[in-house]
Amino acid sequence: MEQTESTSKAVGQRINIVADIGGTNARFAWTRAGEQNLCGIEIFPSADFTFLVDALRTYMELIKVEKVNSICLAVAGPVGSDWIDLPNNHWAFSKRELAESLQVDLKIINDFSAQVLSIDALGAADLHWLGEPRPSASGVKAVLGPGTGLGVSAMLPSGEILPSEAGHVAFAPVDQHQADLLKVLWERYRRVSIERVLSGAGLANLYWANCRLAGECRELPAPEVSAGAHAGDSYCLQAVADFFAILASMAGDVALMMGATNGVYLSGGILPRLHDLLDDALFREIFQDKGRFREFNSAVPLAIVRAEQPGLLGCVEALTRH
Repeated sequence: MEQTESTSKAVGQRINIVADIGGTNARFAWTRAGEQNLCGIEIFPSADFTFLVDALRTYMELIKVEKVNSICLAVAGPVGSDWIDLPNNHWAFSKRELAESLQVDLKIINDFSAQVLSIDALGAADLHWLGEPRPSASGVKAVLGPGTGLGVSAMLPSGEILPSEAGHVAFAPVDQHQADLLKVLWERYRRVSIERVLSGAGLANLYWANCRLAGECRELPAPEVSAGAHAGDSYCLQAVADFFAILASMAGDVALMMGATNGVYLSGGILPRLHDLLDDALFREIFQDKGRFREFNSAVPLAIVRAEQPGLLGCVEALTRH
C-alpha cells in the first residue's frame, strides 16, 4: 500500500468516498459532503486484496470514518449491469450487494467517464497543450489514455457521458513499419486490438515485435522499456516512438469518431513516464494527418492531462451531479 500524502482523518465527519479502480492499483480519497477537495489520498495495489470490499473497508478503517454518505467508484470496465467483472483486474462484484454490505448510497461509473468528467475541473497547470487550437464554449470533448488497458470516453455538449470500449477496436496500421509490426503481433494474438499496443503490455509488445523484426527474440516489461529508452537503447527507443505514433493516430481517429471539436485529452498512467521523450510537433502532425479530414482535425484542441488524480476528481463531479 503506497501512501501518497499524509493520511487525513475523517473522525466525526459526514463524508463521501471516491475511488478510481484500475487494472493494477486502486486510488482512494474522501471529500466532505458538498466540497470537492480531495483528502486522504491512498493507493492500494489491487493484488493485495482478494475482494474490492476488503480494500474499501481497509481504507475506511485507515481514515477512521464514522459515517459515509455516498461512495463513487470509477472502474475499468463496463458498468451497465449489476454484476461488475473488471477485464484487467481480478475483482468482480454485485453493485447491489456491495451497497448493502457497506450500507451506503453507491454510484458506479466507468473509469474513463470519470476522466472526461474531470476535464472541466482542471486548471491551466494541469494541461499540456499540443498545438495552438483551444477549446470553445461548446462541443464534444473526448479523453483517451493508455494504462493497464486503453480507455476512451466522451462528453456531449449537454453534459451527457458517452462511455465506450473503443480500446478494443482493431489496431489499424498507417504505414509499412506498423503493418510489419501487426504481422509479427499476429503470431502472438489472433486479433490485435489497439489496446494490445497502447497500454503497459502494449509497450512491451512493441518492444518484442521490433526485436523480432530485427531477427532477435527479446522480452522486457513496460517499466524496463521506458528505462531503456531513457538510457538510449535503440529497440526501446523504437518501441516508444511506435507507441507515440500509434497513440497520435488513434487520438486523431477518436476526434473523428466522436466529433470532438472541443478537444481530445490524453491521460493514463504511462504518458507521465514517457512525456520527456515526446516530440510535440510530430505528435500533433500525426494526429491531424487524416487525409480529406486534415482540416477538421487541425482545428481540434489536443492536450496531455498532467493532473495526478483526474479519476478521483471525476468521481467527485459524478457525485455532485448525482
